[in-house]
Amino acid sequence: MRPPRIMVLGDSFASGMQDDYTWRWRLAEHLRATGTAAEFVGPHHGTFSMYEDPVLLALVEGRDLPTGPDAANPMTGAYREGHFAGGHCARPGWTARDAKSSARRHVAAHRPDYLLLQLGFNDLAMIGPPEHTLRDLAAVIAEARAAAPELTVLVANLAGTATWGNAWFRDTVADFNARLPAAVTAWSTRRSPVVLVDVRGGFDPASDTYDEVHPNAAGELVMAAAFADALRTFGVGGARLDPRRIRPAELPLAEPSITSAHPRTGGALLGWSRVRGASGYRIALRDVTAGQPRTLAPLPVLGDHWRAHGLAPGHIYEFDVTAARGERLGPASEPLRLTAGV
Repeated sequence: MRPPRIMVLGDSFASGMQDDYTWRWRLAEHLRATGTAAEFVGPHHGTFSMYEDPVLLALVEGRDLPTGPDAANPMTGAYREGHFAGGHCARPGWTARDAKSSARRHVAAHRPDYLLLQLGFNDLAMIGPPEHTLRDLAAVIAEARAAAPELTVLVANLAGTATWGNAWFRDTVADFNARLPAAVTAWSTRRSPVVLVDVRGGFDPASDTYDEVHPNAAGELVMAAAFADALRTFGVGGARLDPRRIRPAELPLAEPSITSAHPRTGGALLGWSRVRGASGYRIALRDVTAGQPRTLAPLPVLGDHWRAHGLAPGHIYEFDVTAARGERLGPASEPLRLTAGV
């Protein structure tokens, strides 16, 4: 008898970013360590790599943006430890509305027995109210069942956020979570059960995220434990995963080095060394010619290149780069001076 096949279908909470453990990895390691055979399936094998995203690269290099289903969010990043034995079907930015157009194809190709859904945050943030998200999640499940009528579906609620966004959005997340149990019950059938995975119950957005939204190493364990508990009700897995027994340390953020600097018309193009564990980089600059103070750019930069715009032509600027993990910053690079292009 073959081991059960598990497909994780989700957004950035499920895909992870380069150097994350991911809750998928934690779940797979837990099943392996406790002697439970399981096969994780799906079209992707890595984490999201911000360094290899074709859209980000095109923006930096001033090229036309690529198009097509695989134009963004490449799943080629490494894991923090080891590798992920198997596949998954998760991408940053994914919504239930996105997933419903491809769920049938992916399920038909990989034939999972269990579909682990972690979707909805982006739907609520970008598309519409909870009823729209619930309708699209129902469509995802219907499309998946069209390829696998006896599929068991595990649907996670949203871990939420304590401070990100505004009060209206946080109330919307709470409203969605309140409606989800009844929806899950309505979606479930004897042939194809659907169960709720209570990720939110054990998750503390203040301590289990690195940017007030995405799980840190501790939060990944909480999510893995919630899915492990749900799988155990179907006989997959033995011993319980206690997420608070493991205290994973955060990766220290090293000092990057600016490796390239080139003037551009009205600006400049910088490149720097990659820092393990960084989720972005913060750029600081000052106009030396005008005698201005050092200013830290308000938003992080994804990747290892940055194109500065709107610089005074012919002015000398001083730049430095800092690796970031949410609001946590490492040491700044040695500053570099460059004359802005004319």
